[in-house]
Amino acid sequence: MAGIGGIQAHGRLKGRLAGMAAIIVLLGGCSTSSTLCDALGPSQSATFQIPQNAATEDVFACIDRATAASTAAGREYDQGHAIRDAKTGVLETTHYSSPNTSGFRLKAEVSKRASTLALSLRGAGAYCTDLGVDQEMARLTESVSSCLKR
Repeated sequence: MAGIGGIQAHGRLKGRLAGMAAIIVLLGGCSTSSTLCDALGPSQSATFQIPQNAATEDVFACIDRATAASTAAGREYDQGHAIRDAKTGVLETTHYSSPNTSGFRLKAEVSKRASTLALSLRGAGAYCTDLGVDQEMARLTESVSSCLKR
C-alpha cells in the first residue's frame, strides 16, 4: 500500500508542478504580450514642413490645441508633458515611454534647421487594440498644419 500512496503523492506533486508551470507561462506571456504591444502596437509617424519663422513654442501651442480637440471617446491624450523643451524642440506626453499604457501618447520633434515637425503617435487600448491611430494622426497633422498657417 505504501507504493500506491507514494504514486498518488508523486502524481499530486507532478500535478501541482504542472499547474505552477502553467501559471508562470501565463504570467510570462502577459508581460511578453504587453512588451510586444509597446514595441509593435498601434503607432503612426509623420513628418511635415512648418513655416521657417515658426517659433517652437508656437508649434507646441498648436499641438496643445490639436490634442485638446480630440474629444472622441477612448481618444484621450496623456495629461501633461514629461518633456516640453523649446530649446531642443522636443515635446513628449507624460506616458509616451511608459509600457502598457492605454490612450494616445505623442512625441513631437521640431527641427528649426530643416523647418520640419516630426510626430510619433502611439494609441493602444486594452489588449493592445488600435484606438484609431491612422485617423488620429491624419486629424492631428491637418489640425497642426492649419494652426501654423494662421
